[in-house]
Amino acid sequence: MKQKEYGGYIELDKYSGEEYYPEAWALNSGRAALRLFIRLKEIRKIYLPAFCCDTVREACSAEGILWEYYSVDQDFCPCLSKEHAGNDWVCLVNFYGVFDDGEMQAFMQQYPRLIVDYTHAFFQRPIKGMNALYSCRKFFGVPDGAYLVLGEGEGTEKRDGLRKKRGLPEHVQQVYENLPQDVSFERMHFLLGRFESGASLFYQEYAQNNDFFAHEPVKRMSKLTHNLLRAVDYPRVREQRTENFAFLHQQLKERNVLNLPPAISGAYAYPFWFNEDKISGKEIRRKLIEKRIYIPTLWPEVCSLAEASSLERQMTENILPLPVDQRYDREDMKAVLECLLEILEG
Repeated sequence: MKQKEYGGYIELDKYSGEEYYPEAWALNSGRAALRLFIRLKEIRKIYLPAFCCDTVREACSAEGILWEYYSVDQDFCPCLSKEHAGNDWVCLVNFYGVFDDGEMQAFMQQYPRLIVDYTHAFFQRPIKGMNALYSCRKFFGVPDGAYLVLGEGEGTEKRDGLRKKRGLPEHVQQVYENLPQDVSFERMHFLLGRFESGASLFYQEYAQNNDFFAHEPVKRMSKLTHNLLRAVDYPRVREQRTENFAFLHQQLKERNVLNLPPAISGAYAYPFWFNEDKISGKEIRRKLIEKRIYIPTLWPEVCSLAEASSLERQMTENILPLPVDQRYDREDMKAVLECLLEILEG
């Protein structure tokens, strides 16, 4: 047993709050959560949306399983019949959190073997019996972290510092418990740097941190990330994101190609697709960068896989995920909106 240290300098405080998913298995990345799920279910083939991040495909490749792409329509719904999916597994992504619980229930009935990727919908809890995964990095200032929720079993308890789900076979529980624990302190520099400076100075480090997980083994979430997530004011974060989304939608819905709900609780971003072709999404992004508003192109790798005329490519190039996160209030949203409208009407 490691000898406990006493005295010396004081480290980061230990926070006493509770994480948003205390019942879930905590892992080092969303990619790791999917890889662990593949192992537990002994999946041999899975259907993935073509309009999606490379990391999902990379997780399947790392586990040596087959995958097949399916398309989504303009409302992000899967264009995949129950008969086509057959007895294989389906990965469904709740893009931008647009699907509510009723729609999720319908998807579960359509695809009996389903895992839902809630990377864009951290605050939407899974319905009973659903397999789901969540990523922390897109919603909070942490270097890593993800949750895996298994649809089987009932309730959880904590023993020996680990989350144990009642009703799971012991050998399944052991798979999680035997994973090594991640260590995060060396990946905090870009977060601390941005806190006291600007995003552009540390963007390269941020990108390198994203790439880091491409070859990282499946691990349990680090103690540091657990601690940081216990410090988050989840009700405030959820409320601010919801309000910011609702404000932008009220102002932009008539100009948006996408059919969105009036509000999304704890929204990831506001997806805006300008309904006129006088200016492209690429050009809008470029002009927004000049105004120090940084809008990512989600999943640019889709453009290399899809035909130029395909819906997936059009969505990748033209949907602008406008920021609505907890760093910003109504005045910030007005400033972003003013810059955007100036570009659209210019």
